[in-house]
Amino acid sequence: MSVPLNPNVKHFDVIIVGGGPGGSTCGTYLAKAGLSVAIFERESYPRFHIGESLLPATMPIFKETGFYPKLNSGKYIEKFGARFVDYQTDDEVYFGFEGGLNREIPSAFEVERKHFDADILAHAVETGVTLHQPVRVKETIFHDSHVSVVASDGESVSEYTCKFLVDATGRDAFLGKQMKTRKPNFDLNNVAVFAHFTGVKRNPGKHEGDIVIGLLPEKAWTWIIPFKGETTSVGMVCNSSVFKGGADLGQYLMDTLNGSPRVAEYMKGAERTSEVTVISNYSHTTDTMVGPRWIMAGDAAVFLDPIFSSGVHVSCTSGKLASNVILDALKSDSMLDADGRGAKYQEDLLRGVKRFHNLIGMFYEGAFVAQMKKTLTLKNAREGFTSAVAGDMWNEENFLFQKNVL
Repeated sequence: MSVPLNPNVKHFDVIIVGGGPGGSTCGTYLAKAGLSVAIFERESYPRFHIGESLLPATMPIFKETGFYPKLNSGKYIEKFGARFVDYQTDDEVYFGFEGGLNREIPSAFEVERKHFDADILAHAVETGVTLHQPVRVKETIFHDSHVSVVASDGESVSEYTCKFLVDATGRDAFLGKQMKTRKPNFDLNNVAVFAHFTGVKRNPGKHEGDIVIGLLPEKAWTWIIPFKGETTSVGMVCNSSVFKGGADLGQYLMDTLNGSPRVAEYMKGAERTSEVTVISNYSHTTDTMVGPRWIMAGDAAVFLDPIFSSGVHVSCTSGKLASNVILDALKSDSMLDADGRGAKYQEDLLRGVKRFHNLIGMFYEGAFVAQMKKTLTLKNAREGFTSAVAGDMWNEENFLFQKNVL
């Protein structure tokens, strides 16, 4: 039954819960289309967050939203490729993004998330989004005609209404947990341990900003992500079954890194400048991502594994796709899941996610560097895999997708 709107309650076309990259991107698209949009973000910024290496395939989205000039202002270091090193054989393979299928996405950026998240959220506000921060959404009530949202800033509780609600709450998965539709990906049951350092060795010249991924025994791996200036993000990932971290996570991280002569050389003289962070059981998906008046975007819908830096790209892509679904529903004055649009949203999003999942599986099968070095001698394969590593997972011209290789 429809419930009349209370004229004393603030109403928006769309309320987005979560102001991370996915929520901010979705909000920006909707605001630029002329809708009234509010973002409710519970945390105060700056905040520390994993997922610091962006992908070239996200750059067209940032150009469409108008965020790219701020990203390319010199604040962030440019990333032209990804280097994978097998620390057991000291062999390596390099993916230079300019060699992919899409020559218009030759690079990306490495970003400290405390700065990047604040910048992309600020850009959403500049385009017309109303920001409530720090504010926690306490309750959502779905009616036939609208959604009621109850939120608190810690001192008072307020009620709002909207036509549609976007859950962009990240791993907290506000609606997924509430509806019990969130489920783990058991094949990616990993643990990540990471921190920020200064004094980490960098590759020379143009390659200073490239990410370095190191392969360790037992399907473990390390990352080295340099930022503009002196700070570098360094971390390791392993399966939860072999994780041996105790009370001293800092020592565990350094022991793991120094287990490889190549990483030890990178880390020689490095000093840790942040607390060590550990996260686990982070890979998940959601059975149903769209309802009549709600839609899930970003990590709230799905998150895989940090190995190919897919998190921010999937979040921003889902934010764009979700905005299209909302705009289409408003034009026809119908529900988000009507006329097959909800199923199409989920199908479109998961098509690229599945390809990321397949690439991740290929990495964890072992001998990734040796296999890729052999594969990349073939022009089509080199362009296809380079494009995939660059995040161009929705590019149907890639023969790897046409042949179901990924």
